[in-house]
Amino acid sequence: MDKFVESSWFVRIVALLLTILLYISVNFGDFQLTQKADDSAQTNSEVITDVPVQAYYDTENLFVSGVPDKVKVELKGPKSIIESTKRLRDFELFIDLTNTSIGKHRVPIKYKQLSDKLKVTVIPETVDVTIEEKVSDYFVVSPEFNDNMLAEGYQEEAVSVDPKRVKVTGSKAALNKIVYVKATLDVKEKVDKETTGTAKVQVLDGDLNKLDVKIEPETVQVSISVKNPSKKIALRFFPKGTPPKGIKIRSIKPETEEITIYGKESILRDMEELVVPVEVDSIKKDTTLTVPIEIGEGLNFVSPQLVKVKVTVEGSPEGEPEKKNGE
Repeated sequence: MDKFVESSWFVRIVALLLTILLYISVNFGDFQLTQKADDSAQTNSEVITDVPVQAYYDTENLFVSGVPDKVKVELKGPKSIIESTKRLRDFELFIDLTNTSIGKHRVPIKYKQLSDKLKVTVIPETVDVTIEEKVSDYFVVSPEFNDNMLAEGYQEEAVSVDPKRVKVTGSKAALNKIVYVKATLDVKEKVDKETTGTAKVQVLDGDLNKLDVKIEPETVQVSISVKNPSKKIALRFFPKGTPPKGIKIRSIKPETEEITIYGKESILRDMEELVVPVEVDSIKKDTTLTVPIEIGEGLNFVSPQLVKVKVTVEGSPEGEPEKKNGE
């Protein structure tokens, strides 16, 4: 074995193996570099949505309308740079109006802090803006509430708003168009008690179009108080159905002849009595019944809900002897 290791053939074999390993190592590294270069050179494309736009102008004296809140940006270039840009979002889209005169203009949306290795397309590339002298005024807010959100039988008593006035800033032309400044309270459940919630202020023209103005504050507190009107009305009972043969209903007398009923005033206004049916199909003798008082649409409660009635009869069912009084 020692002789083989010391032989010239052993040295030649080891040298050959080292040469092969060195060749593979060098060429594999070149292959990886080539592959990375190919990957970085490959062009990818992606659209980023909801990118805010900043407008630069004299905010103290001018009002600008037409600037979109958000736009789209298409990026083309190496995938790694696109992914990094999407993740960091450290770039800015802006409109420079610092040296633009009052009036209507079509201006480009510019960008900064984007890699020069990317091809950037803003969608849209330009926008139409109007620059006007800025004016401000205070307007009274009208609180509103949808009556359909009231619980059955309840009605609106009062609606209030806090603050009562808001500051509206915009162009003189826009403020001259203002007809409505309102805040509508939106609720998820039917209202049967005093309720307060946050409502967004809307500034509208005579055709209910939203005007491009700035509102301070943008939201207000709207409160609604409700009431559940009531009225005392008479009860009247009548027999429903047909008693057994030989039986005649002589009278139906309730334990109470008056009830209190709750509901909308528009319904209660025309109600003077409530007519309640009493089932007499199976009545064969003088009987006291407990009758439930049912109410209709627009009403939500009645007191009492159950009334005892005494049903007095004459005669006896066929086939049965008639009982005399006291028997």
